[in-house]
Amino acid sequence: MSSILHGGCLCGAVHYRVHGQPFHVTHCHCVSCRKASGAAFVTWFTIRLIELEWLGEKPLFYHSSAAAMRGFCPHCGATLSYQHESDPDDIDLTAASLDMPELLVPEFHIWWQDHISWGEPQQQAALPVHARSRD
Repeated sequence: MSSILHGGCLCGAVHYRVHGQPFHVTHCHCVSCRKASGAAFVTWFTIRLIELEWLGEKPLFYHSSAAAMRGFCPHCGATLSYQHESDPDDIDLTAASLDMPELLVPEFHIWWQDHISWGEPQQQAALPVHARSRD
């Protein structure tokens, strides 16, 4: 896939365009990603930093650890990006922030040692499914 991908935050203030091939479409279960997102895991995709074009407002960045920086919308707080100093030419973007996240298919899980037990596939498959709200 080398088509242009578009995405952004919940409120629309920060949006982006990706020119290039995403790689490492990954479900991350590390504690840091869980805490930053408030979710059981975060799905990321990696691109070359030069292939990212921020549009609208720029995200704010904070160091979630000495070696990692996370980007988020300054208005709605949506988690958008992750960069680690060990890969200065790459950036990870949240797959769910894409306008069409179904274009990417996750390839693997990382930090499984930190996963929440109720997030295991067999436990998820056992839950009732509602097309919309449970009412």
